[in-house]
Amino acid sequence: MKKWNILHRQEPSRNDLMESMSIPEEIGQILLNRGVETQDQVKMFTDPSLKYLRDPFQLKDMDRTVERVRRAISENEKIWIFGDYDVDGVSSTSIMILYFKSIGYPVDYYIPNRLEEGYGLNTEAIDHIASKDGSLIITVDCGITSVKEVDYAKGLGIDVIITDHHECQEKLPDAYAVVDPKRDDSSYPFEGICGCGVAFKLIHALSGNEEFYRNINRYLEIVSLATICDIMPILDENRIIVKNGMEILGQGNNLGMQALLEVCGLDGTKIKSSHLGFAIGPRINASGRLGFSKLGVELFTSDSLEEAKSLALMMDSKNTERQEVEARIHMEVEEILSKDTSYKDDKVLVISGKDWHHGIIGIVASKVTEKYYKPCILLCQEGDMAVGSARSIKGFDIFSALYECRDYMTKFGGHQQAAGMSMEVAKIALLREKINKIANYELNQEDLVEVIKVEYEIDQASLDLDLVDNLHILEPFGIKNPTPYFMMRNCLLKRLMPIGRDKNHLKLLVEKDRDFDVIGFNMAYLGTGYQEGDLIDLVFQVDSNTFNNRTSLQLLLKDMRLSKPKSLYPGPHYGEIIDLMIPDPGEVTHRATQDGKEDTTSRDKYVDYTNIDNIFKIKTLSDAKEVEKSPNIVFLGLGDSNLMLVNTINGYFRALSDKNLYYDQKIDLIYPRNIDKMDLKVYNKIIVYDYLDSYDQYNNLVEKIGDSDLLINYDKSDFIYLKNKFKMLEFDRKEFVVVYKKLMGINIGKIKYSQLIEATGLNPIKLNLILKVLKAENLLSFDLNLDRDTIQIEVLPRPDSKLDLEKNKIIEYIGEDYKKFVETYNL
Repeated sequence: MKKWNILHRQEPSRNDLMESMSIPEEIGQILLNRGVETQDQVKMFTDPSLKYLRDPFQLKDMDRTVERVRRAISENEKIWIFGDYDVDGVSSTSIMILYFKSIGYPVDYYIPNRLEEGYGLNTEAIDHIASKDGSLIITVDCGITSVKEVDYAKGLGIDVIITDHHECQEKLPDAYAVVDPKRDDSSYPFEGICGCGVAFKLIHALSGNEEFYRNINRYLEIVSLATICDIMPILDENRIIVKNGMEILGQGNNLGMQALLEVCGLDGTKIKSSHLGFAIGPRINASGRLGFSKLGVELFTSDSLEEAKSLALMMDSKNTERQEVEARIHMEVEEILSKDTSYKDDKVLVISGKDWHHGIIGIVASKVTEKYYKPCILLCQEGDMAVGSARSIKGFDIFSALYECRDYMTKFGGHQQAAGMSMEVAKIALLREKINKIANYELNQEDLVEVIKVEYEIDQASLDLDLVDNLHILEPFGIKNPTPYFMMRNCLLKRLMPIGRDKNHLKLLVEKDRDFDVIGFNMAYLGTGYQEGDLIDLVFQVDSNTFNNRTSLQLLLKDMRLSKPKSLYPGPHYGEIIDLMIPDPGEVTHRATQDGKEDTTSRDKYVDYTNIDNIFKIKTLSDAKEVEKSPNIVFLGLGDSNLMLVNTINGYFRALSDKNLYYDQKIDLIYPRNIDKMDLKVYNKIIVYDYLDSYDQYNNLVEKIGDSDLLINYDKSDFIYLKNKFKMLEFDRKEFVVVYKKLMGINIGKIKYSQLIEATGLNPIKLNLILKVLKAENLLSFDLNLDRDTIQIEVLPRPDSKLDLEKNKIIEYIGEDYKKFVETYNL
């Protein structure tokens, strides 16, 4: 179960500033959730201008880089661009080629074959460049960890300029220049640009402002793609780049991009950041993962639309091939996890296999991390060596953890959330052991539960295509400006089915006032345990779907859960429900020792439950600091101490649903019959989710709340649940006889509790009441283990005299409560 963190726990706030700027209130609330509050901030967020791009010479070593490149051009040296094989590396290489083409200076490029050479600079590639008389290598999106390789190149008389954005290790390569915003000695104000972003800054520095801004559209589309696909924070310069790049995407500035959009079926479509990340990017990545990285560079640097279309079709074919390989590896990884139970205790999943395509394992690692919310390292074994790819979760720096394990690896690199490595197969077990020791120190179990940030609980009436259009104001989405998620509760599940070629997607039809189509990509596993007719809560993003020229609203699923259990048992909350419904012997004894006199001074009028305000005329309840009907989730301030008061099963699950949204705050949940044992003055807010049983409970509440704020979270329609509670506990001697006879026929020992429920035909609450009474009368002993669905029963010898069960203290206790309930509500 994921944690749902509601950023704004009320309806969207009306805001004068947003209204004055014609920002819809739903969008205005999301901006407020992101800390965008002033007019300047709103203007910058909604209309980021290219004029805000920073001076590239603020990057360390940029001046040395420009000087060396210009000298190479003036002396007609052979320059080589050395890139990476992923989208960022291909894009970086492409824009550098486009720049040099624009000034008429020929350069060569080299992208290592992922399958044969692996990541980054290598000596074989350097030898190749040397054989072609190369004298200057400019790395893009790689090189920051290539200390030995740079020394090797220098030994051959080749200068190396490194442009990268990955994390630096202790020692920087001894290159002619190192341009990386993550350098320890860097003063560049924003270190979140991708490798292509760094190359973009180099082009700016080489061009000068006038030429750069005149030709900027040559590069913007490609840099936008790389920024989204490399999962960079969409803030600062990245937001400027991506926002402006997406506005011109596919408009002919780059023939390769135009062709790729056509292949994806996106030509003529309003392009969103999700299209870049889930349609365009994977086709470029697929070629690199399968050993055809040059296809991407050829595509983006092509001057022929026909050639570009041919290349785009080839890349689409490679993507289909990649999907097939990915599905097979993913299935094998899942099989390993299911068979080896030791992985359940691991906080980092380190899994290896033979014949895995090491160009594909990174995608599978991402999916495993998403499903289990644990860092994952997948390694494909090739003889005595293994090549691996790692993905991580929030709060665990996988690069730093691997650095502590560096003795086990021959090579590694990456950043906080993703990394790659190579190592000996014999050391995989050692890596698994050590990195889990690191994770055990840095992560607790709470860290292994994904937190979903939800903007607010949305009114279903607000869900329409206008909202989809308005959300474009917030584009582009990405890290630090995530796609907005919304929540909707108590939806009727009308249809649920796995779809897709491999049945790995989940399609739902839910109803809340009207029907909504919901799709969960790669989420078929979420459907387990649900069936049509269930009431469910959903977290989703809002999107549109066009089919047969008809555009309709579509909700993209992020998570789901039952609004309340299908039955009281089996379930994780059954023990708490027993405590809510059935008094224990200690409570019975407590009441029996009290003064039997009852205060009837306030009972001059029964409670009219159809008018909630009348309830607060009891004694001084009307003097409570705050009384507020709250049909939806109530707002609890950070740092508050809060109490939820529940009195029925329905109220319990409504309160639990709210409590789950406040996992980061102090909230106690109690039942009204325990009020007299508690000091309620310590709470900032007390939220009552149910009608109380009697005047006594209302009066107890009044006497103890002090200055606490009181909020009422029920209405007259909820009175039925209080009536049902007493009906469920109603005494019936025949039911006791049935249970006792059933138990007489069961062998003494341990049985399944769920089987006992089925055998008696009683609801679990009534059965538990009967067992408690029979135990109190020494007719049996039992030990109930709800976690394991077992009950150990021993039927004791029957007494000589006939028992009067109606005089059992528990039955009397419930009977007294029922009598007060009838009197209180004049039933």
